[in-house]
Amino acid sequence: MGGWQTGNFPQGWHEWNDRYRDRVRNFWLSDIDYARRASAPVGIGGFATRLAGSSNTFAADRGPLASINFVTAHDGFTLHDLVSYDVKHNEANGEHNRDGADMNRAFNHGVEGPTDDPAILSARRKAMRNLLGTLLLSAGIPMLTAGDEVGRTQRGNNNAYAQDSAMTWLGWEAEPWQEDLRAHVARLIHLRFDNPALRPSRYARLGEHIPNASVMDWFDQNGDTMESDQWADPGNRTLQYVAASTPDREAANRILLIVHGTESPIDVRLPEELEDATRFVSLWSSADERPGTGGEVFAPGDILPIPGTSMRLFRVE
Repeated sequence: MGGWQTGNFPQGWHEWNDRYRDRVRNFWLSDIDYARRASAPVGIGGFATRLAGSSNTFAADRGPLASINFVTAHDGFTLHDLVSYDVKHNEANGEHNRDGADMNRAFNHGVEGPTDDPAILSARRKAMRNLLGTLLLSAGIPMLTAGDEVGRTQRGNNNAYAQDSAMTWLGWEAEPWQEDLRAHVARLIHLRFDNPALRPSRYARLGEHIPNASVMDWFDQNGDTMESDQWADPGNRTLQYVAASTPDREAANRILLIVHGTESPIDVRLPEELEDATRFVSLWSSADERPGTGGEVFAPGDILPIPGTSMRLFRVE
């Protein structure tokens, strides 16, 4: 009754979380597009809620695994086209471009479709890494559309179900940048497997020990605890997210994820008031064209330069 109602399915169901999709696309794409003309329209609070498992959408007894997190699906833009087109280009479908969704929350980064501009291509690749990083580092169940791991394009067609051609086929030959993107996806999947703090099955509750939940702390760019007014402030689109696992079968684990959602670089001070934290070991950065091996060690209070629109993951020890 009433059609699809995200969050209202009963115990035992896992739901496509369209609210996750929309918020993540907005944060990394349409908000950035808007900020180029004025300023970012919203702060980081809604994005943080989705990153941490969408507890405002799903009942506590269902937990974060009720959420199927996704950025793209079988219909709509591919990941590559999401960062390369502002509008749909469905002329090949024979319906005069009337079919397919008009609201895509996409951003072409300055040119519609193919371009040789190295700055635009670099920005698009980083946007794809940010979207994939968010997907694979969020609490919940990640759903990755086939071909997005290598940046497959449908040339702007967002309703290509009727196409049986190279537009929709999965190609087996990849350019170097596509191999780099695939390496990022492999690295992120490996990190998700290795760090149970990234994959809680239950929501934490303040003051309680909940097995298989992740206890979360939030810090701003200065390493201070986030204040209530910072969450909704459009001028504040940077945070440090700390998640500590409470596993019943795995070793305890803690991660720090820095998220920076504006195109200007920023300096971030690592938290000094994090209990029992003596060092932060670098694991991954979306700013890298190809994932590094990680292993750089930083101390609480160290100041790190963070490039515009990027993420960086650490293990807390």
